[in-house]
Amino acid sequence: MKILIVEDELEILKKIEILAESDGHTVKTTTSVEGLRQILKSKVFYPHVIILDRILHGVDSIDLIPDLKSTFADSRLMIVSAVDTASEKARALDAGADDYLAKPFSAVELMARINALVRRKSLYDERSHLQIGNLTLNSEDRSAKVFDGGFLPLSQKEFQLLYMFCSNPGKIFPRDLLLLQIWQSSNEIESKVVEATINNLRRKLESHSANVAIKNMRNVGYWLEA
Repeated sequence: MKILIVEDELEILKKIEILAESDGHTVKTTTSVEGLRQILKSKVFYPHVIILDRILHGVDSIDLIPDLKSTFADSRLMIVSAVDTASEKARALDAGADDYLAKPFSAVELMARINALVRRKSLYDERSHLQIGNLTLNSEDRSAKVFDGGFLPLSQKEFQLLYMFCSNPGKIFPRDLLLLQIWQSSNEIESKVVEATINNLRRKLESHSANVAIKNMRNVGYWLEA
């Protein structure tokens, strides 16, 4: 799992970084609003969890939440702060934060909160049958059929990917999110499997004359067009 830590107190930043890395996570850090904006602009690091200090060199980071949610729509956001009032917690959560942890905090509580954040809501439609364009999917027997084109011979991962795309047409899925959702992994070594699986899936859709297509943009992600 990838974690972005935005904290201007170096001692606390190092503490969180060591805890996260010791738990096997990949960590990127910054101590300023400027550094955070560079990460947002570059889009080369897609975090599963963002740990954001409430006050960064006098700047209230709640004002940064819209930009964070716009760029990292599927990331979970935790605010850490010495401000520990019900009204301020409510303000942060209303602005889009997923959790609010008061300083000082224990290592056990921090890691428990991080792990809880990644128990994401399902990205799959709960219906057993989906139809999009001339394509019909059945989650009960894991079959995919194109009208007048026959059944698609899909592997388990190909079906999972296609079902997730069809559950969310037009939604952009970064590669890292696909790795986490489909392969339950954030390992860079395994990242090429996403491209290979999607290429196979594209060929099968095209060969069966499906009128849906999986599109992608470099450093952004993949999405389904119908």
